[in-house]
Amino acid sequence: MSSASITIHHPQHSKTGKSISTPPKRLSNIERRTREYLTPNEIDQLISGAKKIGRHNHRDATIILMTYRHGLRAEELVKLRWDQVNLTDGLIHINRIKNGSPSIHPLRGNEIRALRKLQRDYPENAGYLSQKEKAL
Repeated sequence: MSSASITIHHPQHSKTGKSISTPPKRLSNIERRTREYLTPNEIDQLISGAKKIGRHNHRDATIILMTYRHGLRAEELVKLRWDQVNLTDGLIHINRIKNGSPSIHPLRGNEIRALRKLQRDYPENAGYLSQKEKAL
């Protein structure tokens, strides 16, 4: 079928002559865009933007950096605990979801510095790296 939409004649509209059109078929991801990932330059721009906006700008920039470098899913990120991070040895233990195997990843210098600053900025978060917002 090559047409962009299908016209359906609805019984309620038979008197008025109106017809209902269905939306066109959704394009597949490969038809919409040529790639499914961000380039390192795009990630740097995203991190730079996060550092400039919001009251938790450093936290947000660190989340973007860690998510990108270690391929974290949202659930893996929010379940990440400080006891899984070894800043002295520069290692992080990732508990994967969706049938993934737990793994240990090396931390780069800028990640270690960002995590140390996050630890200083949020000392009350003794357990989890992420902070839950509290309603006022």
